[in-house]
Amino acid sequence: MSDTHCPSCGSCGFPMESEDDFAGGNREAAYCSTCADSNGHLKPFDTVVALNADYFVRHQGIDLSAAVELARTLLQTMPAWAGNQSTLQ
Repeated sequence: MSDTHCPSCGSCGFPMESEDDFAGGNREAAYCSTCADSNGHLKPFDTVVALNADYFVRHQGIDLSAAVELARTLLQTMPAWAGNQSTLQ
């Protein structure tokens, strides 16, 4: 059994396994390539909500309005967004 750890995005929880999963291809990045720009800086909250909601619609067949609510609720629990309520407005 391997002790290797698959890091996950601090914004959305997405498992980051390949270099392309990490923001900017940087394996030291705290966020995935969906949630952050190529420099590793988080995109605005509403942008990240929309991108994650789109994922839920495409991959899980969830209705868009439900997907937006799911994404918003999930993201608010993640380290990047928790405790930063001003960003979430």
